[in-house]
Parts: sequence; C-alpha cells; structure tokens
Amino acid sequence: MYISRWKALGILLTALLVSMLAVSAAVAVNVAMIFGVLSLLGATLTVPGIIGIVLTIGIAVDSNVLIYERIREEVRTGRSPITAIDAGFTRALATILDSNITTFIAAAVLFFIGTGPVRGFAVTLGIGIITTIFTAFTLTRLMVAWWVRWVRPQQLAIS
Repeated sequence: MYISRWKALGILLTALLVSMLAVSAAVAVNVAMIFGVLSLLGATLTVPGIIGIVLTIGIAVDSNVLIYERIREEVRTGRSPITAIDAGFTRALATILDSNITTFIAAAVLFFIGTGPVRGFAVTLGIGIITTIFTAFTLTRLMVAWWVRWVRPQQLAIS
C-alpha cells in the first residue's frame, strides 16, 4: 500500500502531538496530585519541597520517555499498534518500578536520617514517586487507549 509523503507526515505529526499531549496532561495531573496529597497532610510547601516537585517532574517525563521508547521498539519488530502499545507499557513497567523503588528507598532514608528541610524534600519526593507511577501507568495508558479507540491507527509512525 502506497502512502503519500504528506499523509505519512500527517500521521507522524498526529502521533507526536497525541503523545506530547498525553505526557503533558499526565505530568500536570501528577503535580496536582502531589499538591493534593500535601494539602491533605497539612504540609507546608518550602523550597526543598519545590525542588522535590521539580525532581518528580523529571522522573515523570523520564518514565513516559521509557514507555514510548519501548513502544517504538515493539513497532520496529513489526507488531500491530495495539499489541505494540500494550507490550511497550508492560515491558517498561519493570524498569520504571525498579528505578522508582530505588529512589523511594533513598527518600525514606533521607526522611529518617534528615531533619527539617531534608525531611520536607523526602516527603515531597516520596509522594511524587507514588503519583508518578500512578499517572505513568494508568492515566497515560488510558489516554493512549482512548486515542487508539478513536483513531484506530493501522500503523504507528513513531519509529
């Protein structure tokens, strides 16, 4: 089947836009969830807490990059869009959980050893890690699944 250059470019740009919107929305919801949990705890947001949120944003973006790279690898092996997306999320889970659990352990150590600002950083980072795992694997996957259901792509132009 022949696809014109402009149609291929349109498919590529659409896939790129959808993935950027999904990642941006997931990161925004992640930050909102951090603020929500901090307000439930009655915590005061300080400069170390803001630094923890900034680090969490970086971790969230990294999680989404890993997921989309796994999806890209699956597309290159010739899988259909739905199976590539499913396999990409599934295979990225172990890597992301490993790195986030390691960071959570470091945050727990900082919380128990540190005082004052260090504890605030550790609390914010710990909450951020939990919300990052939630948003990366539920919210982003849900948005991508909605896109797949709506568009029903025959191929993913992310390779």
